Amino acid sequence: MTAKIVTIFNQKGGCAKTMTTMQVGGTWGMLGLKVCIIDMDPQNTAKLWSLQATAEAPFPAEVLNFAPLGKNFIHKVEQLVDKYDVILVDCPPAIESPVPWTSLLIADYAVIPVIPVLDNVWASKIAEDLIIKARDERPNEVLGATYLLSVMRKGKVFDTCLDSLKEDSKLPIMSSKVGMRNAYPECQAYGCSVGAFGASVAKNEIEAVAYELANQVGLNLKKPKAAKK
Repeated sequence: MTAKIVTIFNQKGGCAKTMTTMQVGGTWGMLGLKVCIIDMDPQNTAKLWSLQATAEAPFPAEVLNFAPLGKNFIHKVEQLVDKYDVILVDCPPAIESPVPWTSLLIADYAVIPVIPVLDNVWASKIAEDLIIKARDERPNEVLGATYLLSVMRKGKVFDTCLDSLKEDSKLPIMSSKVGMRNAYPECQAYGCSVGAFGASVAKNEIEAVAYELANQVGLNLKKPKAAKK
């Protein structure tokens, strides 16, 4: 087993990086993958989120905080790749931080969550440029990447920003999207991903993202068989 490494980052704070990491990572865990989440944000949100879980219902992925290590966290990741199917790196929202760049140098895939509002679209271009630079740095290796539209709402401003992102981006945009739903932040209080709440629009939404992303990353994620009537 050699884990796929997925970097989740953007240079803009508040664009749902940790939410994406925990929801997708937790969903992959519930669907049978062995998942490790590396919390590289000094705020420790991912780790604190997982600690809200009970012993009877633990978070379905291991969450480790390596933020104090800075860019040296990659040495710890190298020790973990044989233990998991996939490792997700939740990066801090700081262009000055070396963590996103360091993570991109070892990643198989990168996800840029972006809210379709102007400040997010502007900031995402910096993240996109970092991916292109990382690809140039490692020309003999494949670094896949995509945008994930997050905290989606309806309105002219969102449509305009989405059109701008589509027009200017050199990266693909996932067809699956994440809406603005109360269920996502509620998961923090229970130390779970949204699938633990049972059937819902939010669960279907995150599972769609999880399956699409798994296919892009190259993870063997099988859909559960439908129950017999």
